[in-house]
Amino acid sequence: MTEPASPDQPHKVLIVDDQVLTAEHLAKGVALRDDLQLIGMGFTLEEGLKLLTEHQPRIVLVDLGLPDGSGMDILRAISKVTWPCDALVVSVFGDEKSLVTAIRAGARGYILKSSGIDHIGQQIATLIAGGSPMSPVIARRVLSLVAEGDVAQTTQEQTVEILTAREHEILTLIARGYKRAEIASMLSIAIGTVGNHINNVYRKLEVRSNTEAVSKATKIGVL
Repeated sequence: MTEPASPDQPHKVLIVDDQVLTAEHLAKGVALRDDLQLIGMGFTLEEGLKLLTEHQPRIVLVDLGLPDGSGMDILRAISKVTWPCDALVVSVFGDEKSLVTAIRAGARGYILKSSGIDHIGQQIATLIAGGSPMSPVIARRVLSLVAEGDVAQTTQEQTVEILTAREHEILTLIARGYKRAEIASMLSIAIGTVGNHINNVYRKLEVRSNTEAVSKATKIGVL
């Protein structure tokens, strides 16, 4: 369901992203259009859900990796609201699992941060008009999935939980060869905390070592 945009009644936009600089960049893109109005920015899952209910936005820009949960929960909440509301995923995660799960949860578009978000205003307009804006890499992946038979199907080895932003950050450092003590120093956190995050990564990826974690994460597109 879509609504006609007008200068008097701009479409309300909510941003849910734990990266402040990214959220601010998206906000600037929204501000460039007279038919859009930013009504809030949430930096956690809890904040996002609260703002969604309070402001009833027309469009929600959702990051999947939130510090207190997954943006997938935002997508599922949007699918149950009683007003017209569409979700556009804006994420670093481009693996098949994230894509398929987001589509199942109700995402109407999927933009990779690595593909650039300078034209987010136009992408939102496309979404409101009934389109499904996607980064070229994501669009190609969707076509590949369709060609293979069913977008809703995914292999067992790719079925993993979404890593949090901190888990992804630590896994990236591991992939670069840093040890736990070095990571703890770089991130100003305890070694034990690093270990807890690594254990969560192992559990989600269903692996038992750093080498296996990096290998699998690379294979499914998390790294």
